[in-house]
Amino acid sequence: VKMPLDYSKWKKIEVSDDEDDTHPNIHTPSLFRWRHQARLERMAERKEEKEKLAEQKSSAEKRVQDIQEKLKVHGLDEKERMKLELEMNDLKRQEVEFLKKEKELEDKERLEPWNVDTIGHEAFSSSDLHVETPLTDFSNALLEVKST
Repeated sequence: VKMPLDYSKWKKIEVSDDEDDTHPNIHTPSLFRWRHQARLERMAERKEEKEKLAEQKSSAEKRVQDIQEKLKVHGLDEKERMKLELEMNDLKRQEVEFLKKEKELEDKERLEPWNVDTIGHEAFSSSDLHVETPLTDFSNALLEVKST
């Protein structure tokens, strides 16, 4: 029984040969340039969103550490302690929201179709140089002995 080809892995690719057929009234290079520019802008927005989230998360973690250090001090009056504990609870809620946002960003990135800029990446880079070394006097002498 012959298995039909499974094309599902190519469903999520934004690269198409159909782009060669555009309407005659549309300037094709401009259209490609606009699409590429829009793609780059989306990627930049996503990167900026990630950086902003990471920055907010790190500042919140730093604030949590500061509050924990202040709570360890025994000379705080009850009002100060309550205020710090409330702020700590707010920061913990923010942390949960940050985790949700991170998950959403990861899902967006995973589900986004591949395009020309993201379809391939260099897995490893290596260069092999094959350089012939010149024969030394000793090896020349061996060659002469073998030939005689």
